[in-house]
Amino acid sequence: MTDILSKSLFIAGMVASAARSTASYYIRGPRCAKWSLLFQIRRDVMYKAMSRNLKSSPTDAEIEQIDFGLIARHNMQWDLPASEVPADMGAFRAASIFVADIDVDPEVFAGAGPAESGLRLLVARDLEETGREIPYELTAPISMLGDDLERVFKCTPIDENENIILYLHGGGYKYGSPTSHRGLTGRLSGLSELRCISIHYRLAPLHPYPAQLYDGFLAFVYLMKQGFKPQNIVLAGDSAGGNLALSLFLLLRHTGITHSVCGLVLLSPWTDLVSDRPSLERNAKYDYLTGPPLLSPLAPARLFYAPGRKYSQELIDEMSHPLVSPVNGNFKDFPPTLIQAGDKEVLADDISQFYENLLRDNPDRHDRFIYECYTDMIHVFHQFLEQDDTAVAFASAGKFMKGL
Repeated sequence: MTDILSKSLFIAGMVASAARSTASYYIRGPRCAKWSLLFQIRRDVMYKAMSRNLKSSPTDAEIEQIDFGLIARHNMQWDLPASEVPADMGAFRAASIFVADIDVDPEVFAGAGPAESGLRLLVARDLEETGREIPYELTAPISMLGDDLERVFKCTPIDENENIILYLHGGGYKYGSPTSHRGLTGRLSGLSELRCISIHYRLAPLHPYPAQLYDGFLAFVYLMKQGFKPQNIVLAGDSAGGNLALSLFLLLRHTGITHSVCGLVLLSPWTDLVSDRPSLERNAKYDYLTGPPLLSPLAPARLFYAPGRKYSQELIDEMSHPLVSPVNGNFKDFPPTLIQAGDKEVLADDISQFYENLLRDNPDRHDRFIYECYTDMIHVFHQFLEQDDTAVAFASAGKFMKGL
C-alpha cells in the first residue's frame, strides 16, 4: 500500500510539473529558442523526478545510518523505462557472457591506481563464485536482416574485418540497462550498419567501482575471444556509459590488451566526477540532470565510487584518477573520437575540457577528433526524438562509424 501511495503521489507531482511547464511555455515562451513544448515538458518532468529527494539528503555525520541496500532497491523500483529498437533500424536478441569462460590474469591490473585492488578482488571472486553471467543484447542493423539470422545474431565476426560496437549505457551508474537503451543502440546500429553489443554491467551502490569497469573489460576480452580484433571494436556510451567507455580504453591500454580500438563515440560523456566547472551552475536552470552535491554521501559520484565512505581530500584525489575521471588522462595517440553534447547541459564545460585535452595531446592529429556541441540542447538529448537536432546527431554518429 505504501508503494502504491508513493507512486500515486509521484505521478500527481509529475502531472502538476507538466501543467506548470505548459503554462510557462505559452505565457513566457520557450526557455530556449529551439525547445518545443514537448521537449520543455519532458525536461521539467525529468528534473522534478531527479530532484524529489534532494531536500532530505543526509550528511556524512549520518553516513553510518544510510541503508545502501534500500537505495539500490529504490533505484530498481524507479529504473529507466524500457525502449524498443525501431522496426526500420534493426532487431536484437538477448544472450550472456559466461564469465568462467574468460581467463584474466590479475597481474595485468598492476599499477592501475585506485582500481587495482578492486579489480584483483573481482577476479578472485569470479574464480570462487563460478556461474556469473553478464547479460547482453546484440542488435543487428536492418541491412543485415536477411535469411541467415542465426549467423547474424551469433556474436562472432561475419567477416574478418567486420567492425562492431560495444555499447555501455548511461544512467549515473545506478540506473539503466540494454533494455532502457534499445532505442538508442538500435538507431546507432541501423545508421552505422554495424552490429552492436550492449552489456548489462553491474550497478552501484550494491556493486561500486570498479565492478562496472571490470564488466566492461570482460566484455571487450569476450569480443576478442569470439574473434573480433581490437582495431575493429568501437567503444560507445552515453553519460556514465561515456565515462565507462573512456575509462575502459585507458585500462585496456594500461594492461597492454590493446593500444588502439576502431574509435569511440561519446554522447554527453561524464568525464570528471569531481568537477566544479562553471557550467554546473550556469546550465542548472536548463538541464534536467541534478543531484546532491559532492559533500553529500548520496552524491551520484560517491555512490558509484565509494558508498559509505566519508568525504576527504584523499577520496577526491582517488576520484580524480584517470580511470575514474578520464578527463585527466593521457590521450596521446588516441583513437578517432566523436563527441556529441549540448551547450545547455551541466557537464558542458567538462566535456569541452576533455576535447581540449584530446587536441593538446595530439597536436598533429586534430582531424581524428570531432566535437559536435548542439545549441540549446541538454544532457543526452538523443532521447528527445521530437527535436530536429536528435536526428541530425544520430545521422552524424552513423556516418562517423561508417567511415572508421
